[in-house]
Amino acid sequence: MPETRLLHISDTHLGKRQYGSDVRRDDFADTFDQAINLAAERDVDAVIHTGDLFDDPVPSLPTVMRCADALEPLEERGIPFYGIVGNHERKNDDQWLDLLRRTNAVTRLDREPTVVGDVALYGIDAVRPSVWDTADFGLEASPEDAECSILCMHELLEPPAEEIVANHSVEDVLERVNVELDGLALGDLHQPKSAHVDGTDVWYASATERCAKDQLETGLVQLLEIDDGELTRRQLELETRPWSVFHIAFSEDDGADHVRDVLDRRDLENAVAKVELTGERGAVTANEVIQMARDAGAAVVSVDDNRGRVDIDVDSIEAMSLQGLDSAIEERLADEDLSEVALDIDGRVREGDGLNDTVGGAADDLEPDLRDAQQAAFDDIGEPNENHDTTVTTEGDE
Repeated sequence: MPETRLLHISDTHLGKRQYGSDVRRDDFADTFDQAINLAAERDVDAVIHTGDLFDDPVPSLPTVMRCADALEPLEERGIPFYGIVGNHERKNDDQWLDLLRRTNAVTRLDREPTVVGDVALYGIDAVRPSVWDTADFGLEASPEDAECSILCMHELLEPPAEEIVANHSVEDVLERVNVELDGLALGDLHQPKSAHVDGTDVWYASATERCAKDQLETGLVQLLEIDDGELTRRQLELETRPWSVFHIAFSEDDGADHVRDVLDRRDLENAVAKVELTGERGAVTANEVIQMARDAGAAVVSVDDNRGRVDIDVDSIEAMSLQGLDSAIEERLADEDLSEVALDIDGRVREGDGLNDTVGGAADDLEPDLRDAQQAAFDDIGEPNENHDTTVTTEGDE
């Protein structure tokens, strides 16, 4: 059978207004355009996207339309686009991939094999941490003529992700799927990393745009080539906006001339400038630094003003003072008419009771309780009240 070629894209985060900038929102859309055009130029057999196509579960209509327009070159050439749902865009009902499927050559991968050439493709959407242990990872058997099986997921798995950032292990996934996998194509980690685990090639495609100042290896996609069941990968670079990440240290007498001197030594032309201000506070404001960086040619400027910060010696805080804070909070809560669910969540947050230690993970852990409370509140509103006539207007999701 002829060689099968796939383009692996991930973490495009369409609609992301990084640093509140429309320029950056366009950058994310432009690199997605590049990736799709690259797939068309290379005449691949299919594109696979491993999650976070959009940056938000409710993207704006212009963002969705821009995505649909970007996919037209694939539709014109009969190149299918296969994807899964990432944690950023995950909703509780129909997903945006389902909507795009109605208008473009878009298919959402699932536990049934989708065969492209001699490759069986599977997909599992991003799994909420609270249900990971009970989630069903079972896959249907691939056809006999499929010589390679690839599962697409959107998770932080170790390896290749470092243990400090990973939520789960690759071994756990491989033990819970019931087919032999040749490849595990991953999204969520915004840098290219790979490993070989129990005979399975495991890799992250990287992100198509830089989502944070510490993410250096972005602007990449992966070209997969499968020949007689053998899988090889090549990184392809996209053209992205340059970044300049630096800090300006201030002494007591440093002013605007000091800032300009630092900026003159940086190449800021058409770049994203991420600047941290440290040291002594002076006459130059953060807004003035932003303007000076723009005057130096930066397209987007973000400034963190950390001047004059005082480091607190945590060890010097007595335990009794912390207990006093808890008591004060509990007294204040007692005066509020809060539901049992709200009080339970408050306790879990302050005590760290089994919560994920990341903001997103903690939100996922708490979401089921919040939704239960929301449903209970609406149920109560819907019950007849013999003392009051109440009219409730509920608007749908925007």
